[in-house]
Amino acid sequence: MADIHITRPHTLGLATARELANKWMEGAAQKMGLTCSLVQGDTEDQIQFERSGVNGVMKVRGDAFELEAKLGLMMKALKPMIEAEIDKNLSRLLEKAGQA
Repeated sequence: MADIHITRPHTLGLATARELANKWMEGAAQKMGLTCSLVQGDTEDQIQFERSGVNGVMKVRGDAFELEAKLGLMMKALKPMIEAEIDKNLSRLLEKAGQA
């Protein structure tokens, strides 16, 4: 079961959501030290991410972003801060796209 679950609905369509997801991946790698890999699908992309103490997936669809992450024992103490940072980053991207 995921320690963090965030769903952010939008009306961007898959092409624009993919662009935002790529920006999220770049920021996550730089700011949070995550290693990300992207698997594109016809109706949904999945971004797998990990670093020491954190791993998860963000599903990118034409109508929503859905992120689930599992935290290691040491990172569980930082859950509120990690969750807030992820939520803030997604909100910022959606605001720039006129979706918040």
